[in-house]
Amino acid sequence: MNNKEFWEDKEKDIIFQANKLNIIESCVDRHAKKNPNKLAFVFEFENKSIKKYTYKELEKEVNQFANYLNSLKIKKNSRIFLFLPKLPEMYIAFLAVIKQGSIAVPLFEAFQSEGLDLRLQRGDADVLITNKELTKRLSKEVKKKIKTLKNIIIIDDQDFKKKLEKQKTEFKAVLKNKKDTAFMIFTSSTAGTPIAGIQIPHYALIQQHFTAKLVLDLKQKDNYWCTAHPGWITGAVYGILAPLSIGCTNFILEAHFDAKKWIEFLKRNKISVMYTAPTALRMLKPEIKKEDFKGIRNIASVGEALTSSVFDFYKNLGIEINDSYWQTETGALMISNTPLMKKKSGSMGKPLPGINATIKDGMIIIKKSWPAMMTGIYKHEKMYKEYFNKKWFKTNDLARIDNEGYFFFEARKDDMIKSSGERISPIEIESILMKHKAVKETAVIGIPDEIKGQIIKAFIVLNKGFEETNQLKEELMSFVKQNYAGHSYPKQIQFIKEFPKTNSGKIIKMELKNLK
Repeated sequence: MNNKEFWEDKEKDIIFQANKLNIIESCVDRHAKKNPNKLAFVFEFENKSIKKYTYKELEKEVNQFANYLNSLKIKKNSRIFLFLPKLPEMYIAFLAVIKQGSIAVPLFEAFQSEGLDLRLQRGDADVLITNKELTKRLSKEVKKKIKTLKNIIIIDDQDFKKKLEKQKTEFKAVLKNKKDTAFMIFTSSTAGTPIAGIQIPHYALIQQHFTAKLVLDLKQKDNYWCTAHPGWITGAVYGILAPLSIGCTNFILEAHFDAKKWIEFLKRNKISVMYTAPTALRMLKPEIKKEDFKGIRNIASVGEALTSSVFDFYKNLGIEINDSYWQTETGALMISNTPLMKKKSGSMGKPLPGINATIKDGMIIIKKSWPAMMTGIYKHEKMYKEYFNKKWFKTNDLARIDNEGYFFFEARKDDMIKSSGERISPIEIESILMKHKAVKETAVIGIPDEIKGQIIKAFIVLNKGFEETNQLKEELMSFVKQNYAGHSYPKQIQFIKEFPKTNSGKIIKMELKNLK
């Protein structure tokens, strides 16, 4: 069976009507009909209150919101931006926008005026859905700058609530062509690329559903927790669409990260599957204990490399983390470990079924096409075309493959260090440093050197109880020499209090180069 036949076979898990579809029929409507009292969402808020939605209740709320959009005469294919915290309205509106036939564009709540306005402008926003508090971040000139912006919907406005309550609870999903855009995610621009909207089609759900079953091992009976905000691709795909399509119960914690609260949340809600970032797993290490994982069947990681030190730590607690690799541009998981496969410390696994991936000139390339592949970058046609070289998609991520076909992430293309003509992976050095008892967080970059071209510099946040001394710097350099290589070790070490990070928790290495 070739890849085309493979994905055509997987279409049976998704609802099509005369070769057209609307993914909300698969994510909400079918479960509301077959299993109406099954819990779809359980929200826990900062104030400890809880709100639950069955699939039938979710369908009703989604339908009312879709009808409300129509009452405003919002045309199909409008770009509707959602700027909200992890509140029920964020998830309901996201689903309603797609069901109504428009394009959902979720944004992370931490953006301030400049970042918000820029995205609204770049995406030619037709509608903005937000709340009173976040509305304050809109610049006064926003409507002058964004001529397309006709409606701003405030979800905690009493007039909106009254009008929403009056809407009908029935709504027939607007059918779309499979390559039509369902939602658009803005890139975080960590590598200096333009901030632009990545367009993901309705057909992507084929792959999203399949990979959620294979990698996350999701089943309808699961209590599932994806920690990502819907403004990021992981939160939109594996925090909303894929788990709903499978029909499991999704738990949402509104509160910001706190290790003890996260552990309590896991235990109290009997979470069986968790999808999170290596950053969170590192931050949980000082608090987490083996007994805290009672009932957890699977933990998967995404967003950055899962270093050997973190993988080995959790393995000693009885959990082998399934690291996974994909990008906003790929729309779904591409390379991953799975619960049933043998895992290797530091490896992100192998290409998933239906995916052909290899390494060329050190870079991961993937043979096109696959169901979730982006169909465009909004208003950046040239940028979109640059991702492709004939039949291959270029990830701009560097990796290596061992003799058993396991992929090991090395760096973004721009992050690789070249010293004395040798390529050095910052990930490998970071992994060694993280094994030292003094190191809480670290990031390694290359800095210019007249003789070697580049030398290795490590930035380090220390654990409590350790002092920033030259003696400790020497000790850390020797630690890398002894445990990695005598020549590939940090020639410079700088202690810092905290790292500059994106809102999704990734360290922004570009900014480290400017730190003194």
